[in-house]
Amino acid sequence: SLGLHAWPLAIATPPLLVAATGGLGALAWVAFKVGALSYGGGFVIIPLMQRDAVDVYAWMTAAEFLNAVALGQVTPGPVVHTVAVVGYAAAGVGGALLAAVVAFAPSFLLVLVLARRFEGLRRNETALAFLGGGGPAAIGAILGVSVPLALALSESWQWAVLAAAAAALLLARLGVVATLLGAGAVGAAVALLGGPLP
Repeated sequence: SLGLHAWPLAIATPPLLVAATGGLGALAWVAFKVGALSYGGGFVIIPLMQRDAVDVYAWMTAAEFLNAVALGQVTPGPVVHTVAVVGYAAAGVGGALLAAVVAFAPSFLLVLVLARRFEGLRRNETALAFLGGGGPAAIGAILGVSVPLALALSESWQWAVLAAAAAALLLARLGVVATLLGAGAVGAAVALLGGPLP
C-alpha cells in the first residue's frame, strides 16, 4: 500500500503525464483544472487559463484570449464557453467539445457525489470557515486578473471603452450584460468605420 505521503503523487502523476504529452491530453488537463478550481466564479480561474492557453501552449494570443473571455461573459456558463473557445483554438471543433465536457465534469461529479450532504455542509463550521476565507481570496483573484487582461488591450479606443465600461458599472450601476453589449456595439462601429482592430 502507498504511504501516507505518497498518495497525492500517485493521483497527480497520470494527469501530469498526459499534460506533458501536449495535444488533446494537454487540453484535457487545462480544461480539468479550469473545472476543478473555479472557486468563486470564472474570473478566478482566468489567470491560470491564460497562462496555459497563451504562454505555455501558445494556442492563442493574449488578444484572442481577451476576446474569448468577453465572449464567455455574454453567454450563460461563461467558464465553459471560455474554455471551449480555448479548446477550439487548440484543436478545432473537437477540441472545443472536449474542453467543454472536461471542464464541466468536476462540478457535475461533485454534485452527484455530495448532493445528499449539501444540507449538512451548509451547517458545517469548517465548510463555512473555508468559504469565509475563500471569498476574499476570490475577490483578490478577480482584481489580479484585471491588470493582465487590460494590458492585452492594444488600441487606444479599447482603453476608452474600458474607462467607459468601468464608469457604467461602478458609478452608473448599469448591468454587466448591458455594459458588454454597449462595448460590443462600439467595437462593431469601429470595425464598420474602418478603425484599427486588435
